[in-house]
Amino acid sequence: MAKAQAEPAAPSKGGAKGLLLLIVVGILAAAAGFAAPRLLPSSMTGPSKVTSDHEDKPATGLKLGFIPFEQVVVNVNEQRLARFLRVKLIVVVDASEEKQITELILKNKAILKNWLISHLSDKGMQDVTGTAGITRARREIQDHFNYLLFPDGSEKIRDILFEEFNVQ
Repeated sequence: MAKAQAEPAAPSKGGAKGLLLLIVVGILAAAAGFAAPRLLPSSMTGPSKVTSDHEDKPATGLKLGFIPFEQVVVNVNEQRLARFLRVKLIVVVDASEEKQITELILKNKAILKNWLISHLSDKGMQDVTGTAGITRARREIQDHFNYLLFPDGSEKIRDILFEEFNVQ
């Protein structure tokens, strides 16, 4: 027993080999990470070029026209009818069709304004506050104006912008 305690345990040579192996693998991985972008085609290494349907696509050479629409004031749909919403719209169209669409809007202003008042007065407070609610309202107005003005299904109204949007 005294002999077993007197001999110190011999250090394992496997630990040094394992550490050396980890260092070599780390250096190879770093070198491969550095060299991969230079060896692969550029279309695979850059950011994805795929755009979704929800992203705004930059318009190349497209000129926009802006048609102001009358201010509309409605009571917000709540129990006491104490709050109201005041909006002033701008209709965004292609500049080449601005004159034609302006005349069409003026000709149908009573129908458009009547629908807009009815539509907005049906909205509750949660529907007219926050970015999601406002964006949804803009899209609904755009879709219905296109439907009323262009029965052929064309979407000549590009967007609806709020010049004023006040809830009081």
